[in-house]
Amino acid sequence: MPIKNTMDFLEVPGHPTPYINGDIIPLPPSRRTWSKRVFVFFWFATAINIAEWSGASASLALGLTVPQAIIVNLTSTIIITVALVISGYGGGQWHVPFAVINRAPWGLRGSWFPLLNRVLLSCCWYGVQGWFGGQMTKVMIGAIWPSFYDMPNTFGSDAAMETNDFVAFIIFWVVCLPLLLLKPESYRVPAIISAVLVLIAALAVFLWAIVKQGNGGPLFSNPEAVYGVGNLQGSQLAWVMVRCINSGIGGWAGGILYQSDFSRYAVHPGDQVYGQIFSIPLCLLGSNILGIVTTSCARGFYPNEPLLWKLYDLLEAIQRNEAPAARAAVFFAAFAFFLSQLSVTVVACGVVGGMDLAALCPRYIDIRRGSLIIAVIGICINPWKIMNTANSFISAISGYAVFLGPLTGIMFADYHLLRHRRIKLSHLFLPQTGSDYWFWHGLNWRAPVAWVLGVWASLPGFCASVTPASVIISDAWVHVYYLSWPLSVCISALVWMVLNTISPAPGISEVDDNDVFGTFEEFQDPKDAEEEKEEEPGHFSKSPTYTASFEHN
Repeated sequence: MPIKNTMDFLEVPGHPTPYINGDIIPLPPSRRTWSKRVFVFFWFATAINIAEWSGASASLALGLTVPQAIIVNLTSTIIITVALVISGYGGGQWHVPFAVINRAPWGLRGSWFPLLNRVLLSCCWYGVQGWFGGQMTKVMIGAIWPSFYDMPNTFGSDAAMETNDFVAFIIFWVVCLPLLLLKPESYRVPAIISAVLVLIAALAVFLWAIVKQGNGGPLFSNPEAVYGVGNLQGSQLAWVMVRCINSGIGGWAGGILYQSDFSRYAVHPGDQVYGQIFSIPLCLLGSNILGIVTTSCARGFYPNEPLLWKLYDLLEAIQRNEAPAARAAVFFAAFAFFLSQLSVTVVACGVVGGMDLAALCPRYIDIRRGSLIIAVIGICINPWKIMNTANSFISAISGYAVFLGPLTGIMFADYHLLRHRRIKLSHLFLPQTGSDYWFWHGLNWRAPVAWVLGVWASLPGFCASVTPASVIISDAWVHVYYLSWPLSVCISALVWMVLNTISPAPGISEVDDNDVFGTFEEFQDPKDAEEEKEEEPGHFSKSPTYTASFEHN
């Protein structure tokens, strides 16, 4: 009895079941508050960040020239943008997250597999992005109290960080916690503020560097001397460019999957597209070009410094090498990117991971609890070790697109090609044989078959990239790996369509006769909705007959 009382106490508010709670059901109009403008600013706030700023560093280190690196980034950006639009359509139309949409192809229980993949990545990237945020925190503190940089180090040489790094990281981590308690629809205003400030800061740093250097810097005039890599030609150049394009897409492979987690908050279906097709290309390509030019200029006027690809290293160098008055400019630039890292860490990693955990265990985990779990695990993975030591883990999370590509291919083919964007919402939450998405004990056997066939071709290259000393493969397998994301998407999508042609799944292109969840009620302006009392997460209880069917599962 005490155990039962404890478990009842731990349940999330509302009327949760093993397959449903208030955070993963189709959203009512009152919670769909993201307009076209919000989506535009949201992507500016999250896509202009430290990682994107230094995105071209790997391309140039492999021997590409600046124009070639820009072409690579432009190509990957176009592919990413198209994939984001395709991925976000389901959330905008049916107002459910990725975790629920994938119950259609995988089954109610089979969908746990793609969720676990996503949760793993969310934990890793929360730690990594949090570390970047901690470094910006360090720059902000150092701009106010320069002695912070000289804080005595109490860690050993094997810690891969110093005391001031850890203090700054913990401060950033703590600042993130209360933001994780906000509902996703509440991030509208912070996203707009962050977007404006980070855009101003990025342009200010870029223009300052151009004016100070007077030209584009040595990366433009003499890149071979900077990196010590000769000009690439012929097939070698082509495959390096293909590799970099695939790597650029791979960095967004998780983001491509989770588009429905945000597009579900669109006021009208399709509102999310404006941010995707306008903000994403500008931010990704713009951040790349700004990063290249600024880093090149910094190499020109700070020749004794290493290449300052990381923006926090550049700001720290500015404070060391410029007049004391520069400290104020350094602080405000660091503050703007601090806000950007908050957006990336909290929303793109914490909230997304929390939403996945809410779908894995909806009776006891909602988005808030799930986000806090992601935050705790994110610090436990020791991100300072990941970022400051050379190990195969970095290669593993960078190449994880090998496993995400097939998930994307299955999702795209199922929603757009097989079901023609028509799903039966009520059956996505119905754990019974009567559900079109229950299949065999909650698993659709077609999905793991399509996933495995999509993964296998890239596995040799992935293993070689993670453990190059022990796994030696031919150039042909390496080239297959360089095509891993688009190739795996196409293979899994093709296999999915073939399997469903040979053995059709039930309920294809069917929809509910009734609006079970009140999702498609008459639209109410978000300004009016904000003035109302916040709706309880259990608003789906207005259909008692439907929810009663879960109580015995």
